[in-house]
Amino acid sequence: MPKDMTEESDTEARDIVCLAGGAALIVLGAGLAMAHPAVRRNVKALVAGLMPEFQEPLKQGIRGVLPDFERYMRLKGM
Repeated sequence: MPKDMTEESDTEARDIVCLAGGAALIVLGAGLAMAHPAVRRNVKALVAGLMPEFQEPLKQGIRGVLPDFERYMRLKGM
């Protein structure tokens, strides 16, 4: 370990790593939960009832990005 690293900066680095690890675990857990079809249906129904005005703009945005993503995947596979 470098001599110029103080105890405070070491603690700060450890805190950042723990924060990033915690965020990764939250994303992983949400992904695992959403992988189940029944959970996915229930979440979609809940979100549809809570935010109906956001659905159409979101769908249009996804439609705009999807062709670029498909093209990227084809190029990556070559």
